[in-house]
Amino acid sequence: MNPILPLAHAVPDVEAHVWPQDPGRVYLYCSNDRIDGGGMAPYQHCFSSEDLVHWTDHGIAFDARTAVSWADIKDLPAVDAAQKDGRWYYYFTAPVDGVMMQCVASSDRPEGPFTNPVPIRGTEFPSCGDPSVLVDDDGKAYLFWGQFSLRGARLKDNMCELEEDTVDTMILTEQQHGFHEGSSIRKRGDTYYLLYADTDRGRPTCLSYAKAKSPLGPYRKGGVIIDNAKCDLASWNNHGSMLCFRDNWYIVYHRATLGLEMGGRRVCIEPITFDENGDIQEVPMTLNGTELPPPAGEWMDAFRAVEFCFGRKEQPQEGPFFIHLPLKGWNQAMMDSAMKNAKDNGVRTAHVIRADQHFEYLTRFSDGDAAIYRSLRFTGTETEFVCEAASYQSRTLLEIRADAPDGSCMGVCEITHSGGWADWKEYRCPVSAVSGVHTLYLVARDGGESHRLCDLKRFRFVQGGTR
Repeated sequence: MNPILPLAHAVPDVEAHVWPQDPGRVYLYCSNDRIDGGGMAPYQHCFSSEDLVHWTDHGIAFDARTAVSWADIKDLPAVDAAQKDGRWYYYFTAPVDGVMMQCVASSDRPEGPFTNPVPIRGTEFPSCGDPSVLVDDDGKAYLFWGQFSLRGARLKDNMCELEEDTVDTMILTEQQHGFHEGSSIRKRGDTYYLLYADTDRGRPTCLSYAKAKSPLGPYRKGGVIIDNAKCDLASWNNHGSMLCFRDNWYIVYHRATLGLEMGGRRVCIEPITFDENGDIQEVPMTLNGTELPPPAGEWMDAFRAVEFCFGRKEQPQEGPFFIHLPLKGWNQAMMDSAMKNAKDNGVRTAHVIRADQHFEYLTRFSDGDAAIYRSLRFTGTETEFVCEAASYQSRTLLEIRADAPDGSCMGVCEITHSGGWADWKEYRCPVSAVSGVHTLYLVARDGGESHRLCDLKRFRFVQGGTR
């Protein structure tokens, strides 16, 4: 179920790989968000799974604090890994003599630890590089990096030097492809797919793709695979990869949480399909991901909402920063970035650690805010809605709607003063029974005059009278 990892791990920018030596296992290489929003940690874990449901944490795969001798690294952004001739290579971005550069460490195991890093000369870049690497069927390897314009080149056999005459600095561009950052390359048949964070819908929340018949292009833009724009009020970017596992293809992406641009981003997976032309169909974010939709009769943690609708619309403050002109692409993204931190009202996830255990719940519902759960499986026998919520001197009317924020209203649950924001209480209401798979909308309505209406921990649907 999405997100796929335990709450102790907030990992974005995930590269998923299946190595030829172990075709029954998926490995994840990823960034490591600090839960408090303090950026990315300078060390990264590796995870693996045999079924895309149960995951093993192999511990720290790469620790820049001890592995990198030439710089004091505080934040370690996106990485990628590759395998060649029985050895694994870990590509990352780090400052070298004050300039950001792509670097590579290595290991004799897919989970690391990766050690002995070296800079890759010729990959100097003014900002983060988000490296991506492909070892092609003929054994030749290719490295990609860049922001706003994607650069790429063939690697020498040692995997740590560029074939300088192959360097291309304009493989993808913002103007032509909407390229922002976060490239990831995969091959399917005889077609190469470059995934990237795309700004064409305003912010780089789309994972889009471009196709080519050669690793270094030229690439033609395809379309959007998944868009996480509505996963959180501070959702800013998306970064992930494609995965082929047991002959099925998936998109691996991250969702923002906690109302933070950088902090608490979590990895999710969805199945994807290709048409006869090799184009990928856009898919929505779901609860179930690679599994069946969960039963509505089982407890659902409220934080697993895939999207939100926000009832209160924030307006830009008058001032010299804001320009009142039609904006698009990166200009719109920059304006959105400056505005989103001023959003005081709106539902988001809260994170709590007690006795080394991690918990999350939804907090700060405002009037009209909706949490969306795509999708739940109903049997037609559920006639009562049960939730655990908290409220302080406020009254919330929680509308339970099917398939749209203004869809069929199954019932309304009244949430009143529970004793305080730390006091969870059970609330119930009758609902109209439905059957089949439905997207659930929980819409908060202001039963009084409070801006912060309620917090929501979990919910389920039961037969009337069930305890």
